[in-house]
Amino acid sequence: MAMRSNGGNGVLIALIIFIFLTVGSATAAILLYGQRNNSNEQLAQEEQLRMELMRESEAQRGDIAQFKNEARDNRKSLVGYLVERSNNYRAFVSGDQGADIEGTRQRFNLDGNSSLADAYNRLIQENRLLSGRAMEAENRLRDVESNMSRMNSEYQTLKNSSDDRVNSVTSDIAGYRQAAEQYRQDMTKTQNDYLRAIDDNNTRHKQEVNALEEEIASLTGNQTVLSSRLNELRKVVDSIRVRPRNPAELVDGRVVDVLGSSDQVFINLGRNDRIRPGMSFRVYDDAGKIRIDQRTGQYSEGKASIQVIKVAENTATARITNGSTARPVVRGDVIANAVFNPEHRFKFLVYGQFDVDANGTPTHNEADYIRSRIIEWGGEVVEGDQLTGDLDFLVLGDVPEYVFTELISKNATEQEINAMVRKREAYERYEELFQQAINAQIPVLNWNRFRLLTGDEDS
Repeated sequence: MAMRSNGGNGVLIALIIFIFLTVGSATAAILLYGQRNNSNEQLAQEEQLRMELMRESEAQRGDIAQFKNEARDNRKSLVGYLVERSNNYRAFVSGDQGADIEGTRQRFNLDGNSSLADAYNRLIQENRLLSGRAMEAENRLRDVESNMSRMNSEYQTLKNSSDDRVNSVTSDIAGYRQAAEQYRQDMTKTQNDYLRAIDDNNTRHKQEVNALEEEIASLTGNQTVLSSRLNELRKVVDSIRVRPRNPAELVDGRVVDVLGSSDQVFINLGRNDRIRPGMSFRVYDDAGKIRIDQRTGQYSEGKASIQVIKVAENTATARITNGSTARPVVRGDVIANAVFNPEHRFKFLVYGQFDVDANGTPTHNEADYIRSRIIEWGGEVVEGDQLTGDLDFLVLGDVPEYVFTELISKNATEQEINAMVRKREAYERYEELFQQAINAQIPVLNWNRFRLLTGDEDS
């Protein structure tokens, strides 16, 4: 009984173990099946997600493989790496990680066909253009600054010069003021002395007047007789007085023959008289025609001009250069040239600037032309600007401009002041020479008179 009981317990235990094993296996099978279904669903979802992220055809592209390697190197997923890379590019380009392409185009004012690189290149070109303009502006600015510096330097120089002149003028004014005060004192003293002298002279004058009135009464009776004798003496003196002759009025030669109807004449002057080809003369009816016309103040032009073309020993052939059929040149006409004289070398002083070519601008070079003509015709030119005792003619140029130096502007430069002073001095010297010649009875010729008296038609 005891053994049967133990055997029954063993079977029961084995049966129970079998039941538990069977239930466990069924439960395990059920669980494994559920897990398989979940895995299949999860795998399908992951496949769908993989397809959304990358197609099979895209997985073989080289750039995708490169992105995978870069993501692996940065220990990030491919999507995370690409998202981060995209955000960094957006932040780099537009400063906003959330910016899209359309917003970026609007921000940078890009049309649909332009890229940001195009805009960047355009901005680079504009920047280079603006840089070039800025450089040009800087160069101009440096030039302006240089000119400003130079002008400031010139201004300072002019200011210093002006200050020196002002100080000089101020010093002169002080001297003038002191001199004026001294002059006033002297004038006061002189006036007092003069008034005392007037009183003394009035007393003496009254005495002398009384005496003279008596003498006048005595002389009045003889006045008529003396006046009559004086008039007679004046007539005698006028008849015997030797008047000085003007060298310009001296006859140099005569026309000895006229070659028929041609424009050539013979004159009685030749090589022995220092005649040379090219010399010219004025032709007059007689010596009395060589005089100044009182109406015009100029010498008479005569009837013609002649120019020597051929010279013999004692005669010469000349051609008529300025004649008139109404007053033909005839045998016996006289000829004259103010410069030439067969027996004497006239001396000339040429002063000033001349307008020989009549262009309205007198120059010193044209004065040299007149000097050369005088020497060519046998005259002598006196150097300098002083009248000598043996001078025969004074040839004066155009009257210099008169400058009122008292009206010189205070802003005038030193060069302008010196130029005005030179003009004033030239005018004063011109007037001084003219007056000296008049007082010394030296003939004064201007260019027109010189030309008329020499028959010079070349000018």
